[in-house]
Amino acid sequence: MIIKIIGSGSAGNHIAYAFEQYAKKIYMFDLSKKELNRSKKIYISRYKKWNKNIIQSSNVSDQKFYDLAIISTPPSTHLNILKKNIQNSNNFLIEKPLSEPNDKTIESFSKIIKDYKNKNFFCGYNHRLFPSTQKLKKIIENQKTELDSIEVNFKENTGGFLKAHYWLKDLSKSYLSKYREGGGSLLEHSHALNLAQYFCKEPSKLKIINKNIQFVKNKKVFYDTSSSLILNANQNLVLVNQNFETLPIEKNVTVANKNIFARLIYNYQNNDDKIFFFNKKTKKLKTFKFIKKRSDDFKYEASFISNIIKNNTKIKDNPLDIKHAILTMKLIRKSFK
Repeated sequence: MIIKIIGSGSAGNHIAYAFEQYAKKIYMFDLSKKELNRSKKIYISRYKKWNKNIIQSSNVSDQKFYDLAIISTPPSTHLNILKKNIQNSNNFLIEKPLSEPNDKTIESFSKIIKDYKNKNFFCGYNHRLFPSTQKLKKIIENQKTELDSIEVNFKENTGGFLKAHYWLKDLSKSYLSKYREGGGSLLEHSHALNLAQYFCKEPSKLKIINKNIQFVKNKKVFYDTSSSLILNANQNLVLVNQNFETLPIEKNVTVANKNIFARLIYNYQNNDDKIFFFNKKTKKLKTFKFIKKRSDDFKYEASFISNIIKNNTKIKDNPLDIKHAILTMKLIRKSFK
């Protein structure tokens, strides 16, 4: 498999490492040679050795055909880059969030996937593929009774982002400080909203019934630092909390009905995940531990997508299907309205 990665930032670096065992060659493109050189240094510091099968280039107008094209650039650039590369692959992975919160952009993505039905479009909501997430999904599916409540929290701080992007003096130097470009907590931490949809029986019916979004605005920045949404779909009451303010971070999913209470805590200890599952009928508590490291976040999607391409198959109810990301973007757009 030959892969093209557009964007050499921190995420592009992680993606290259995750896919390298499935690819003969990985071509990493960036407008800036300085960014490419820095990406190489970061790669070596993270993974000890540079992979010679990763070929860097600043020739972003390259029009060769690739087995997979990956777009890992600021969200507001995703759509134009996809349009420019649409003939260069049959498989596309776009980093999350899918785009900036703009109705026309979101509709353009919907049109593209309709016009190119024979192509695969994925969006990088990789938490859906974590073994811990899949286990919680099975626990829920084994229940004959629908969930009464779903709560997802992705409460983080910007320290981790600035540490990974150490060349930025502060958040104002990044798109993360501009919600109209795809920054802010509701977009950057949209894993939470996306996971709420994943565990909801009918995600397309989710409606926002209340919201509390706190903005930071001055001459340099305009972004939501804290966002809380209350949604429902039939019997599901869904709460989603995302912010840029919490230390230590809080990333978890809690589901409940009259029969069960289950909580999945991401990074419970170090990078390991843990599920607490309480059966209200038997009064028994079970725990499940999932050992992982930071680079594994992208490993699961690399394996999943590579198998699809290798076997040339279409997956029913594909967790990474771009249609789910479009639903997420539509809810985010409504939240800002």
